[in-house]
Amino acid sequence: MTSNSPVCYANIPSGTSGRTHTERYSAVQPAGFGKIGMTIEEAADYTGIGRNTLRRLVDWGKIPVPRIGRKSIVRVDVICCFMQINEGRDLLDRNQVLAVK
Repeated sequence: MTSNSPVCYANIPSGTSGRTHTERYSAVQPAGFGKIGMTIEEAADYTGIGRNTLRRLVDWGKIPVPRIGRKSIVRVDVICCFMQINEGRDLLDRNQVLAVK
């Protein structure tokens, strides 16, 4: 990981105690992708996740987004990190999905 690599954090459940620990991930952006943010619709096209599912994940606080009026902006490094830490998880199950911090 270079010093310029975006980094994100996720709280990972630790066993059955209900405690969590924080893991650090390098968010790797695709080469040549010049934007730093995108709309929910663009993020849905980019990831293959449905728009309504992405909106639900934002509402649950799993994907942090800045809002401009009614529009939510999804940062590219955040969505890449979200996809990495939630690989293999059911994104429709609120309890399985890990939040990006």
